[in-house]
Amino acid sequence: MNYKVNKLASAIAAATLGFSSLTVLAAPEPALTPISLNGSPTTATFSGGASTDGGNSFETLFPAAASFDVVGTINVATADVGKPGSIVIVVAVPGLGEFQMLSGGFFLPWYGDASTLIPFAQKSLPAQQKLTIFNDLVGQYSNLQGLDFYVYMGYYTNSLNDLVYTDMPINFSIANTPIVQPNAPCPSTTTTAAAKFENKTVCVLRGVITADTHLTANNVYLLDGGVFIGNDNTNKSTLSIDAGTKIIAPTGLNFLVINRGSKIQANGTSAAPIVFTYDDEANATVTTTGKWGGIIINGNAPVNGCAVGTVLCELEGEGSTGKYGGNQPTDNSGVLNYVIVKYPGQNITPTNELNGIAFQGVGSGTVVTNVQVHGSSDDAIEFFGGTVNAKNLVLTNNEDDSFDWTFGWNGKVQNVIISQRTGFGDRGIEADNNEFNFDSLPRSRPTLANFTMIGKGASGRGMELRRGTGANISNFVVTGFNNYCLDINDNATFLNGGSSATSLTGQLTMSNSRLNCAITFAESGTDPWSIAAWFAGQAGNTTGSVDLTGFINGPVLNALPAATFTDSFFNQVDHIGAIKNTQSDWASGWIYRD
Repeated sequence: MNYKVNKLASAIAAATLGFSSLTVLAAPEPALTPISLNGSPTTATFSGGASTDGGNSFETLFPAAASFDVVGTINVATADVGKPGSIVIVVAVPGLGEFQMLSGGFFLPWYGDASTLIPFAQKSLPAQQKLTIFNDLVGQYSNLQGLDFYVYMGYYTNSLNDLVYTDMPINFSIANTPIVQPNAPCPSTTTTAAAKFENKTVCVLRGVITADTHLTANNVYLLDGGVFIGNDNTNKSTLSIDAGTKIIAPTGLNFLVINRGSKIQANGTSAAPIVFTYDDEANATVTTTGKWGGIIINGNAPVNGCAVGTVLCELEGEGSTGKYGGNQPTDNSGVLNYVIVKYPGQNITPTNELNGIAFQGVGSGTVVTNVQVHGSSDDAIEFFGGTVNAKNLVLTNNEDDSFDWTFGWNGKVQNVIISQRTGFGDRGIEADNNEFNFDSLPRSRPTLANFTMIGKGASGRGMELRRGTGANISNFVVTGFNNYCLDINDNATFLNGGSSATSLTGQLTMSNSRLNCAITFAESGTDPWSIAAWFAGQAGNTTGSVDLTGFINGPVLNALPAATFTDSFFNQVDHIGAIKNTQSDWASGWIYRD
């Protein structure tokens, strides 16, 4: 990859565009110049290009309304054929951001350091590897018109030092023509409204939808009441949402439920996130919250709270939002990628509110990356049991708890920004095992890393670990909460953590974290052991000043030691908190800011 090019942009998530490792082409592709990272000669060759006709011809400029593919071929060096190898793909769009590396079906930020490249595929290398990098890309539907693209391919065998790649990229452009809203019909599972919204046709979703439904960015979609995708583990269906699509709801109890067995495939991009909001958003202010319901995803992963010996533990969601829970820890409810949820949390009753996003018994096969919840009147995100994991969450201006779990959640999360609403936010984290039975199994025990939590004045409480929960916490920065940074409550929580502050079970730990609040620990004379001693006795923990600029660390924070991870889910980083510096700012360019 060309290391001289910098400030290059985010590209579209491969899951949105349709990625596959094999393809058949009808014509020779344009040759691309190869180069090796270590400077040694190579017999590997590369070719590739962009085509509207399945590879019969290749072009470099496409109308905004054209559908085209980007394909490539790696002819592996003879000496490398049959060896275990790693294939890498990097895409750049000048002027919008940084390089993006394709890995696991998504593009991830990359900042030009070869040692941090993550392969998109690892396999025994064939003599020839054909790639479809973008499939049916339409610029105007992805908000990508007027942009230039550079696509680099490569592979290595023993180590990144052996990397062979295309010094000359596949280069193509999408014309900067105005988006003309087509008179496309609404999906058959919706109805067409008489009025338009932002000069687009409005398609209304209502009731139970039991057929696959595809929402494209050329329409706006309105939630009318409770909208349920599929029935409970029957009439399973998929709601697919393209990048740049807007889903609105009138003020009131309007919400979206993905029932057990069904899926949501919401694949936005950093350039064109998917937005859920309310229909009068144009008049929202910094105090606007709770205008509509939110998103509820019900899965078949394990939860707690049932009587001992229950074969299948199932719970009922708040506000009649469906059953959740089961015996499938790897259950897959789909994808949320580059999704923004604004002003949710509508009351069902004065004591029963919907959250921004409720993950209810959701399994680890579900992909959650690059998600923001802003302006919820209840919790931003709550995990009700399940095993779902997440990366890159932004939880801003929410009135109740920002990050909440209960009923036996056992997920993994890395990179979270929490910024509470001034004067209204409650806890940054509220953590329970089970409010009715503190020792119910499976016990909540998430693994959390690289959080930046910012309180605002009277939004008093940072982290409250209670009701028997477990957790393994590292690389946190917690600051600005008036009442306390950290509290542990209930004997069941302490005893799950250890018999004393220095004799720990490993079920409740915190390391490599920095706390900075007027009151650091909410100690009680009746606690089994000291929270301060527990914190001080674990590696890398400190208290003191923090030097954040917005959500980004300064040199004081970046000088503190970071935890080492053995779980492959977590990216090994050399910093605490969510964002090290502007060069690694994964939230830049796509999140909503008041």
